[in-house]
Amino acid sequence: MVDPSLVLQLLEYAAKILAKGLKYKSTRKTLRSIMNELVPVVEQIEHLVEEMGGPTEEIRKMKCMITVAQECCRKCSEIRWSTFYLAPYYQYKISEARKSLEGYISSQVLMYVARDIKMIQRGQIDMAREMKMIQRGQIDMAREMKMIQRDLKGKLTLSLNDSPNTQIISPEGSNDNREPTLELPEFVVGLDGTFASNLKFKLLNVGGPRVLNLSGLAGSGKTTLAKKLCLDQQVKEKFRNNIVFHTMGSQNQGNEHAANQLQDRLSKFGNNPVLLVLDDVWPDSKHLVEQLRVQISSDSKIMVTSRFEIKEFGMPFPMEPLSKIDAEALLLRSAPNEIVRSCNDGDEDICEILHQIIEGCQCLPSALEFIGRKLHGKPIVFWKKMAKEWSQGQSILDSHTELLTRLQNSLHVLEDESMNERFMDLGLFPENKDIPVSAFIDMWIELYNLDDDIHAMTLIYQLTDMNSVDIIARREVGSIVDEYYNNHFLKQHGLFRALAIRLSSQETFENRKRMVIDIIENNIPKWWPQQQPRHEITARILSITTDQKITPSWCDIQAAEAEVLVLNLLTKEYDFPEFMKTMRKLKVLIVMNYGFHPTELKNLELLVSLLSLKRIRFQQISIPYFCELKNVRKLSLYTCEVQRAFENCCILISEALSNLVELNIDYCKDLVKLPAGLCDINTLTKLSISNCHSITELPQEIGKLKNLELLRVSRCASFEGVPPSIAGLERLSFLDVSDCVNLTELPEGIVHLKNVRKLYIMKSSIKRLPDSFMDLKNLKAVICDEDTYAAWGEEHPKLKKMTIDSSLDWLL
Repeated sequence: MVDPSLVLQLLEYAAKILAKGLKYKSTRKTLRSIMNELVPVVEQIEHLVEEMGGPTEEIRKMKCMITVAQECCRKCSEIRWSTFYLAPYYQYKISEARKSLEGYISSQVLMYVARDIKMIQRGQIDMAREMKMIQRGQIDMAREMKMIQRDLKGKLTLSLNDSPNTQIISPEGSNDNREPTLELPEFVVGLDGTFASNLKFKLLNVGGPRVLNLSGLAGSGKTTLAKKLCLDQQVKEKFRNNIVFHTMGSQNQGNEHAANQLQDRLSKFGNNPVLLVLDDVWPDSKHLVEQLRVQISSDSKIMVTSRFEIKEFGMPFPMEPLSKIDAEALLLRSAPNEIVRSCNDGDEDICEILHQIIEGCQCLPSALEFIGRKLHGKPIVFWKKMAKEWSQGQSILDSHTELLTRLQNSLHVLEDESMNERFMDLGLFPENKDIPVSAFIDMWIELYNLDDDIHAMTLIYQLTDMNSVDIIARREVGSIVDEYYNNHFLKQHGLFRALAIRLSSQETFENRKRMVIDIIENNIPKWWPQQQPRHEITARILSITTDQKITPSWCDIQAAEAEVLVLNLLTKEYDFPEFMKTMRKLKVLIVMNYGFHPTELKNLELLVSLLSLKRIRFQQISIPYFCELKNVRKLSLYTCEVQRAFENCCILISEALSNLVELNIDYCKDLVKLPAGLCDINTLTKLSISNCHSITELPQEIGKLKNLELLRVSRCASFEGVPPSIAGLERLSFLDVSDCVNLTELPEGIVHLKNVRKLYIMKSSIKRLPDSFMDLKNLKAVICDEDTYAAWGEEHPKLKKMTIDSSLDWLL
């Protein structure tokens, strides 16, 4: 049992930490040091109070105040010389944040916690008294159990006779406040962290969202967490035990009878607060949730658990993956004593076996429990055998159809066959690696004849709604509204990749639409046909993943029908395979290296014969030169070494890329300058350069790109000059020079950019805009920061027709 006095001691210590700061000047450094010392103490206080069953609202308020103080420190640290005038403001904020926090701890928190601890201590005394009475035999436990059983059958009705999927706690007014029949698994891990606490806070918060969407993979623990919250003492007190738990599932979609039954039940609660938990909701039941939301009182809540992120329910709460520590604890429950003892003793071989099995289960609770049941009580050799099979590339889905079926059920919502095809495309990229969103855009536009990037992005968001993949934005350059996705990546769950590959492999070798080949240590997959020396592949999509031990002559194949080739590399050098010469239909080439250093590409001349090739994406690649790629329309270079290629091109760059429409160069640190010949490519409409910190200026001939519509030079620290010839870009409609800290001015020739509609100049050092700026009649949106906005003070009345975003969001 936790000693309540320990909590008071910790609170007094927290107050001393803050008081100590009063002896020094209220600087950012001082406050940051105080916060670093304070945070672990507050977390320990919260943990102890929760363990005692006491309320933690005051502790959470204190944590929020700490967050505000930390935010002040962070904003202050980002002040540049150009925004020095903000320093006094944030200095004042820092001082106020510390004083407020000290006062709150020393007065209210100490008072509230002391009160709660006294109540807990009083309850402990009562509990001790009751325990003594039980020990003396004054309470007949057998009689009590019989009474509870009789009551469960009678007055306390926890399951509906006509709706076996519904469980309720008696409405307000009942004298029976016993626990509902909701049962948690015997062993629960990973549901006591920050995520669960935040969700509980939303349930208890009157002013928060009324519908909470708890989403996640099948078997990720959604239902268990929902039940755990229903059984939480604070939640039950908040809703006065008016809690309804109803399991829906796919079979209940459109079941009006079930809907009517729920509405009848809810009507009996009147205006009292209700917690309605709808478990396993599918998108087709959105209308039912809305009907129930309208029916319940304003201080009621509906918590929806679903395998899908249903946008109509507001901000979703995606389940966090199980940590490696929790996954190991869950798996060890099924392990024999010899494994448990060896693991506790730090046996590296045993720990590696457990690590491989956990990785194979992808930390999914249901998969870990499933495998745990299979291996329960088995000798260690069975554990070793499974770990070995998985380490050699076999998937958990290859040998366990029950888990395969469970995951496949998540795809039944995809009635559109084309969406199933998009899902299977997720398997083209390595496990646990970030997948560029733009790679899917390039593939899908060419494979499925999509109209544009917007259409492709809608499909990606549909996949994220299924929780089969997450979208991650590393850096926000420009705006997602402007269809710039070069810094957006997808992160897929490993089991869904295995499922995508398995679904792709259901057809015979000769009839597969996509071929995914993973070559480990130069070993060809076991399913690869061996009866003939040359294999003809008819798939439209070919993906090859190799490691550093690959040899150029690993296989002799024919892939004349392939329209997309994905090469996932982990090598220092790579020779394009000879079979690429025969890929006459190839439209999209994606070459990505996942090693620490760029891969040097060899024999690029093979690409010359690929006359259908339209889109190329190189990532983490060293490009020695450019060959003739006359039909390529889009070239994307991400974290590549490119300067040598621009300087050593054996032919003019304008001839090598004579039909290029879009050029994207991101995170290429060796890029110093673009070749002047690039400005002779008359077809170029989009030129985007971001996070290339060595480039200083654009070619003086940039004005020759008469068809250029988009020009982006953003987050380039050394960039300092936009040439006057920019005046020749008469079709330019989008200009982005944000985050170029050395850029101090724009040329007067900007007046000739009659078609510019959007201008991004966030976090630049531009002090003034040209006088001719006011003559840009079509300019509709200017996205800037406080510095630039302040420089327009006198001209601001003339800009009322524009959308000017001068918010401080960029400081966050």
